[in-house]
Amino acid sequence: MSESSGPDVHKVGFITPPAWLDISPVEFLRIAPPGTVVTQTLMRPPDFDYSLEHIRSAVPELTACARSLAAAGVDVIAQFGYPFSFVHGWDGALQVRENIESAIKRPFVMMGIEVIQALRHLKLQNVAIAATYYSEETARVLKLFLSQAGFNVSLVETWQSLGLVKAGSRGPFVGEGELDPMDWKIPRWAVDESLRRVAQKAPGIDVILVSGGGVRLLDLAADMERELGKTVVGGDISLYRGILRALGVNTAVAGHGRLLASL
Repeated sequence: MSESSGPDVHKVGFITPPAWLDISPVEFLRIAPPGTVVTQTLMRPPDFDYSLEHIRSAVPELTACARSLAAAGVDVIAQFGYPFSFVHGWDGALQVRENIESAIKRPFVMMGIEVIQALRHLKLQNVAIAATYYSEETARVLKLFLSQAGFNVSLVETWQSLGLVKAGSRGPFVGEGELDPMDWKIPRWAVDESLRRVAQKAPGIDVILVSGGGVRLLDLAADMERELGKTVVGGDISLYRGILRALGVNTAVAGHGRLLASL
């Protein structure tokens, strides 16, 4: 973390899931106001396997990480990863955020909640989900989360259902080789192809929601919106929008899609 300080310096702490090479802190600096500094901590719950059960039980670890970052003096804490919100359901996710914010006395920005806030901000109601590396079960829980928040989800397609990875994969995520989601660098061709197929299958929807958080949309959303004629929303750009709002920054960010341009 930079030694920078002063009234004009924004300090942001990121919580990264276990054993995940997350580039979000560095990526966020590309669109953050000058003088912004970031720091990062990785969750370390024992024997964590990314099952929905383990994610659901990770709230104490999230709280501990948030307390640590708050003690370091950050202004806002950002939590990476959709499932740490949606495994609790919509009302449950809001309660988790409220409890952690009460403990740390500063904003706690959760990716899954920010996706909902982004869709509401853009006034987009009819959603198709490009669930990329999520398993069918994980995608089903995400769909339920959106439905609980009041959205109409007309289509959910994973890499597996689209035939981009072999059927029969087990666990919360699917894919291997270059499509292994435990590597932060998800190949763009797979994301683009997923979006194209979803847009073709659901021509009447307002927005394509891309999951999971490891799919990077900062340099992709604008291109795909022009190609498909649909708004594209995902975890990273929703999280960044949430951080900027929590910092009190309301300047539009151009060149990265409709969501960030709408600040």
